[in-house]
Amino acid sequence: MRLKDLLALPEILRSKNANDFYGHIAGVLRLATGAHWAAVVTGQGASLAILGKDADRDDTTIRPSARLMAQALKTKPSAVFHSWRRSEDNLQATVCEGTDWAICAATDIPGGQSVLFYVAGSGGSSSAAASTNLDNTRYVGLVADMVGRSLSVQRLEEWETRLERFFSRRVVERILTEKDFKELEPKIAESTVMFFDIRGFSKLAEGGNEEILQFQRRLRKVMTAMTGEIMKEEGVVLQYMGDGILACWNVPCPDPDHALRACRAALAMAKRLTEVDPGMRCGIGIHSGTVVAGTIGSEQLFAYGIVGAVINQASRVEGITKIVEAPILATLPVVQAIRPGSGVVATPLGAFRPAGMTVALDLYELNAAPGDSGRVDAFTQALEAFKAGHWDKAIFALHGRPVSDKAARYLAHLAEKHRRNPPRSWDGVIELTEK
Repeated sequence: MRLKDLLALPEILRSKNANDFYGHIAGVLRLATGAHWAAVVTGQGASLAILGKDADRDDTTIRPSARLMAQALKTKPSAVFHSWRRSEDNLQATVCEGTDWAICAATDIPGGQSVLFYVAGSGGSSSAAASTNLDNTRYVGLVADMVGRSLSVQRLEEWETRLERFFSRRVVERILTEKDFKELEPKIAESTVMFFDIRGFSKLAEGGNEEILQFQRRLRKVMTAMTGEIMKEEGVVLQYMGDGILACWNVPCPDPDHALRACRAALAMAKRLTEVDPGMRCGIGIHSGTVVAGTIGSEQLFAYGIVGAVINQASRVEGITKIVEAPILATLPVVQAIRPGSGVVATPLGAFRPAGMTVALDLYELNAAPGDSGRVDAFTQALEAFKAGHWDKAIFALHGRPVSDKAARYLAHLAEKHRRNPPRSWDGVIELTEK
């Protein structure tokens, strides 16, 4: 009968809610050991919580011994037996009225507190009862171990489903190897943040519902492909925003190449978009900085999120892609992390101060290697002259760029505008008046 009860525990766990399951376990333990009272508890002292209990009489109430539970935590998952009438273990456990023995076993649950299984009864001090006490102690330990394993599997399955909404498979596996999920706890960390946006969606959303519905079918295909490219580079997809994606790197798991991975993901996304839906265009902004990252929400609704100024700045960088007509822009902290030979070419476009912000951002357009070395040289020369207020030299440096180079046209047009009407106080920063 005991073996049958043990084998049934995993299925009972899946078919009952937590309260019913723990009550069922307490009943199994009490009947199998001949105890007066059995309970499944968590915590200790003032924080002690009874998850489920069973007694041979309705008026039976026993307070578990804190010292016995502490001993069980040290020996988990092996159970501890103690008799108050015949103590041979020097354990000064608190006696409970109506009992002369107790058994306690503990088990760990990933991401939660230890769970303890406690039974108490009388008549366990005789020599004849010694064998029974040993069998009962082993049985309680087996129940604790099996329940712990079953709960662990269930908890890991639940977390795996939740985590796969945000993280790549490799990151999920790394998180799940941590027994207490410390990687997901809120923390301050350096992160590279990406904003991805599809051009023209806002205008389309102003149309009729049928038009929006048709676009959503296209959008789903695109978003699936974009998410795939982000996860290939171990990025975290934090949020979908209509036609946009917010993603980040270096959290929850540290990655020394987080900025480079974000850049490679952006280049792959831009290329993949032309393959999945040639009619769509995108803008991508990337910025690195300090954030607070960690789990948010509740047990029912889990989410992983980040908070910090870098998020708003990355969003502004994505917005500037529309102004300079460059698909991918990254800030100086991102570009500084790009190593030679990494497959990413960064062309300087100048210092920009987004509308409503006091901070100026040095922006670079990203392209795949080998790129156009002549273009990088032309922009570098143009920007040096531009920052110094030498408008004619800046225009001349960009003069040879093809008409299709929209970023070059933008800077040349701006230099021409400043040449005709020089700014009163020029610090080399391009002031933007629109978001």
